[in-house]
Amino acid sequence: NEYKSYLSPMATRGRGKLIQKLLEDEMSQPQLPPLGRGAIIRSIEQRETRERPVLLPSQVTTEEEESNRNLPVEGELPTRQTYGESGRDIDIQTNFIRVVFNREEVYQYHVAFMPGCDSKLERFSYLERALPSNMTWKFTGTILYTTSQVEEDVFECRCPSGRTMQIRLVLVQMMKIKECTELLNIIFRAMLSKLKRNREGIYDPQKIIQLPKQKLELWPGYVTSINYMDGGFMLQTSVSHKVIRTDSVLEYMTEVYRACQDNFREFKEKALKELKGCVVLTRYNNRTYRIDDIVWDMNPLSDFRDRRDEIFTYQEYYKRHYNITLTDLKQPLIVHRVRPKVGQFRREQRLIFLIPELCCLTGLTQAVSDHMMVAKNIELHTRLTPRQRLSALNDFIANVKKSTEASRILDDWNIEIGSSSLRVTARELETGYLTVGRGEKVKIKDGDFADVIDSKQPIRVVHLRNWILVYTLRDGARAKNFATMMKYRAERIGMRVSPATTLGIAEETTEAFIATMKRAYNNDVQLIVTIVPTERDDRYNAIKQFCYCDQGVPSQVIKSRTLDPDHSQKLKSVVNRILLQITAKVGGELWSLSIPLRNSMLIGIDTYRDVGSNTAPNVTGFVASMNKDCTKFFSKTAVEKTGEELSASLTKLTLDALQEYEKENGVFPTRVIVYRDGTGDAEMGIVRNYEVPQIEAAFQSVNHDPEFIFVVVEKRITTRFFMVQDGRKLANPPAGTVVDRTVTSDSLYDFYLVSQKQSKGTASPSHYVVIHDTGTLSADQVQRLSYLLTHMYWNWPGSVRVPNVCLYAHKIAYMHGQHLFKTPDPKMAKSLFYL
Repeated sequence: NEYKSYLSPMATRGRGKLIQKLLEDEMSQPQLPPLGRGAIIRSIEQRETRERPVLLPSQVTTEEEESNRNLPVEGELPTRQTYGESGRDIDIQTNFIRVVFNREEVYQYHVAFMPGCDSKLERFSYLERALPSNMTWKFTGTILYTTSQVEEDVFECRCPSGRTMQIRLVLVQMMKIKECTELLNIIFRAMLSKLKRNREGIYDPQKIIQLPKQKLELWPGYVTSINYMDGGFMLQTSVSHKVIRTDSVLEYMTEVYRACQDNFREFKEKALKELKGCVVLTRYNNRTYRIDDIVWDMNPLSDFRDRRDEIFTYQEYYKRHYNITLTDLKQPLIVHRVRPKVGQFRREQRLIFLIPELCCLTGLTQAVSDHMMVAKNIELHTRLTPRQRLSALNDFIANVKKSTEASRILDDWNIEIGSSSLRVTARELETGYLTVGRGEKVKIKDGDFADVIDSKQPIRVVHLRNWILVYTLRDGARAKNFATMMKYRAERIGMRVSPATTLGIAEETTEAFIATMKRAYNNDVQLIVTIVPTERDDRYNAIKQFCYCDQGVPSQVIKSRTLDPDHSQKLKSVVNRILLQITAKVGGELWSLSIPLRNSMLIGIDTYRDVGSNTAPNVTGFVASMNKDCTKFFSKTAVEKTGEELSASLTKLTLDALQEYEKENGVFPTRVIVYRDGTGDAEMGIVRNYEVPQIEAAFQSVNHDPEFIFVVVEKRITTRFFMVQDGRKLANPPAGTVVDRTVTSDSLYDFYLVSQKQSKGTASPSHYVVIHDTGTLSADQVQRLSYLLTHMYWNWPGSVRVPNVCLYAHKIAYMHGQHLFKTPDPKMAKSLFYL
């Protein structure tokens, strides 16, 4: 039993396997010393972000530029200006606080313990007893940081067992202040612990907001991190809320058991499916853990060995250490697998066993999230205005300066923090004009053009001559009303809709829907519309699999309640939205903006991962534009190895897109711009060294060398901006706000973009990082292109947070991974069937 052996070998797979390969590649280079995984990632990042001289356009000729562009210099970004200048300047307040480190250097030592010591807490205790009391230091477990050089390199102290522990310090380097990001984060975590936060250093259990009717608690706090930015060290501080459910995991499992009507086999499967991947909080120590499994053959009476090699049952352990008496001694145990941090290699797997009775679930279930009143109650406390966020930020600064212990920690290291959040100058970009039917152009304002889309014709429509409408007999009236209204609304946008082949079914089973569609389908059918009585995943999945994988025909599934005839005005709007979706799915073109690029292919890439499964493979979504106006697309998916967070299929996907582009346009694109979604800071360097070469290999396979730009788009970030009006008043920044200095990276080519107008809460920017660029586009052009593309997602009549090709890639990857479970028919590649 893998769970009863507390340390078992860990199979290397997924990202670990990739990093291990990079490690082997790096170690094969004779000029490099042996490195760990974290060092490999850092070396990749350092190699791709090294400082380079800037050449102004006037300093090189066109021939020299062409020559330089073809030089095979791996990892080099173009030596051009990486910030823009166009647009209207606006004053922006940020959630960054300037940090001044008043030291010239810091000493870094590697620490070795003899005999060896596995416990980090024990190593810290030995070091604390051995080092001089007047010495200022921080310890990570293996690395020691000090403010002064240590005169002795060997220390000794007495262990509780009576043996002598020898501690040897080896000077690694004298670090420059710019290199002290990790140290500063350690110092600030220690400082936060003095502000009486929990172990994570961000949430305050003393200020809990109770929502008893929903059995929820909101824990307010802060998310903090320090990085060296373009303007120096910055402390990023954002208000955050952790949602805690007051019912325990055991209570939730009991509800699942009752719902399964005492069927224990079904209960075990359903409980694991619903709990796996969830994060729980243990109130006895305020720590969070991710549920990875449930062990049904262990319970609180099972025994284990603690760090002192004493044997306890779980019941005895919690009574002795926390004075907690467990009430259910037959409950199974839940398992958390301790994952190694980035840069840390662990050959053995460590398991933590938890008692369901003592764990509270965090976050919201889908049922709770869908409950409108619950969502409104939560938003009331968590959707903060710019004024509320800035007030909380000022409170944080005041608490730090007011705390004697926190101030002492900062003073020991000669660190000062600003007395207010940082102000920067941003720019507001112009949007331009929306192009609709008959070549009509309409000025866009604030990124919202719903009224325009409702009143204007699309650029190109596809007339529906042969389509099927399937519904249950009890929804017959709604189906007839929908078909009539769809024909009427279609005429307004210049689309002819012939009468549908209508099929009413008496049974509401999945089998009845599929059998009916099979009987009616033929190769001339352009669309199958199904009106379903209730929302059921199995029925939805079966319909989509039949249409997209088996027959290769677009499908539209409509829930019956959305066609409620009692709300006629709302119904008109619903039918309009459905009609636009159908137009896009069958090959129509809704709207566009003027994209000032000729013969360019825009690519979106995203990866779907089933977080609740360790066995389900990841799916890469790949969408490429096929024309100048970015209104025709080529969409495909690829199944990756289980647990692989990066894509290994990009060469084949890119090659297919290039060949399709040549078929459509007669030539290959002279410029390829990739927007990659779904990665974080930790994978940035690996994406550059693993995914970019795959796309370049596709270019080489067709003997083509286009300009190539690869942009990583991050939207799950905590950066926030507030526009300052009249010197004091705060508001959300307008759509089109770009920030590309001071709070951006000091070494990367990056910028922040606010692409949507936010009327409630606080606007959230997206972070764009150009990790590869052999093109000639200026920073202004890249920023403006990115902003224009956020207006061209056809599932929403307004701007969205990321470029349209990113969202399309996300949608097709999600459709494959969540509903289809197999590759769509090749006929669907030219359709936006996944909207």
